[in-house]
Amino acid sequence: MKKLLVVAAALALSACSTMQPPRYAVSVDNIQKLKQLEMVEGEFVSLNQTAGFSANCRLMGPIEPADGLSIPEFITKAFNDELKMAERFSSDGVDITGEITKIEFSSITGLTNGYWDIGLSLKSSNGKSLDVSNKYVFKSGFDAITACNATADALSPAVQDLIKATIHKPEFAALMTQ
Repeated sequence: MKKLLVVAAALALSACSTMQPPRYAVSVDNIQKLKQLEMVEGEFVSLNQTAGFSANCRLMGPIEPADGLSIPEFITKAFNDELKMAERFSSDGVDITGEITKIEFSSITGLTNGYWDIGLSLKSSNGKSLDVSNKYVFKSGFDAITACNATADALSPAVQDLIKATIHKPEFAALMTQ
């Protein structure tokens, strides 16, 4: 009976918790780049996630974006937030849809580093398309609690970096121009 109580107590104490990244914060560098692209005007309507993805970080639990958003909704909102701040958002401009073709993270690479690796395939209502992939590397930590919290915190800068990689591609202006 004592063994059963010890096992039950251990299971209760090792319950998973959800790690939630902070809300997305726009990047000044991305906004400046978007402001330079004068003909760019539109909005990101939706992204679908066709790539397999496990949100679980070690035995700590899942990483889920703030405000109950899914990863595709988080990335879509991030693109639109950047466009709005750069005054390039318009529901009358082009509509961008697409797929998340790759999304994975690691909280332990080289013992104390981690990464987010995200790929997108974007399609414009003007008929143009663009594929982009970006790997964002960060310091994570050694123990699971530190590493998984650092991985959750790194989602927002990883998406900032993904947006930077996207808007710096020469094909981006054509994607976002009517």
